Amino acid sequence: MPEVDPVDLELVFQLCGGSNLTPESKRAATGVSVFERACSPGADVRAVCYRAAMLELMCGIGLLLPWLHNGVLDKAVIRVAAIFPMEKMQVGVVREDLPLNVQEFIKQIEAETKK
Repeated sequence: MPEVDPVDLELVFQLCGGSNLTPESKRAATGVSVFERACSPGADVRAVCYRAAMLELMCGIGLLLPWLHNGVLDKAVIRVAAIFPMEKMQVGVVREDLPLNVQEFIKQIEAETKK
C-alpha cells in the first residue's frame, strides 16, 4: 500500500468517525467524492482510505489505546500509519492477523512519540 500524506490520513480518519466508533455507531454511506475533496490534490484516495480503515480497526481492538487522548489519536500514530508498510488485503483470503507487522508498527509509534 503506497505511503500517504499524514494530513490527508488524519482528515479521512476523522471523516470516517475516527477512534470514536463503537459497535452501536450509526454510519452513513459516504461516496468517494467526499474523501477526494478532503484530500490534497493528487492524493491516492484509495490508499488514504485503506490506511484510515486500518487505524479504525486497530482502535476498535484496543491496539492504539495508549495513544488515544480524549477520543483523539496522537499525531505520532497518524504520522507512522501514513508511511508504515501495509499489505493490501485480498478479497476472499482469510487472514489470522493484520496486514502489517504490528510489533514494528508499535515500536515506530513509540519512537515517534519521543521526538
